[in-house]
Amino acid sequence: MTVSTLLAHFGVNVPRYVTMNGEIVFNNVVPESGGGYFHSTHGRVTAVPDHTFHGGPEEADSELSGPARWWDDEVQIMRHVEAMKKAFPNFAYLPASDDLNPCWIGDINTGRGKFRVGVVLRSDKKIPSVTLLNSRRLGAHAGRRWQRSPHLYDNNNPCVASCDDWDPEDHTVATATAWAAHWLAAYTEWRISRKWPVEGCQTVAT
Repeated sequence: MTVSTLLAHFGVNVPRYVTMNGEIVFNNVVPESGGGYFHSTHGRVTAVPDHTFHGGPEEADSELSGPARWWDDEVQIMRHVEAMKKAFPNFAYLPASDDLNPCWIGDINTGRGKFRVGVVLRSDKKIPSVTLLNSRRLGAHAGRRWQRSPHLYDNNNPCVASCDDWDPEDHTVATATAWAAHWLAAYTEWRISRKWPVEGCQTVAT
């Protein structure tokens, strides 16, 4: 089913979930006793927190003074590492180096396309940067004209959520990855229909 079909059937404000491979699902999900959610076909899934797709300039990372970075604290970085192992175990973790922030690289398979994605933590603890690593332009041909995808930053990275959606004390890089999967599900549908199916996710408990 397309995202639009699912939204028409279940409603715009129902919870949605992402599988470990990156596919968005709406139904056949039950809570697990130890926390988390389980899908009858896909196994463990991750809830997609509320967010809104945007665009415009992507805010530059703010370099902090001094040599230490927050991810030097093992407790803080392991919160992200463990969340990704649970939600998206196929993503590879690349620890920080002299010229690279901690990041994860892996494939998101929307069911209608596979994308190599990089998710990079920021020094200022704001929403991680999401980028597509397979060098494709995000858009589609409209006759002889190239039509740029909606909801891109000016640097062509996908804008998976508003900065205000991000809570550094509650969210992890797995949150940003789930938002990226939701964005890519909408994008793959837009490429076919030229209609962006949903502006984000604002759930109402059922």
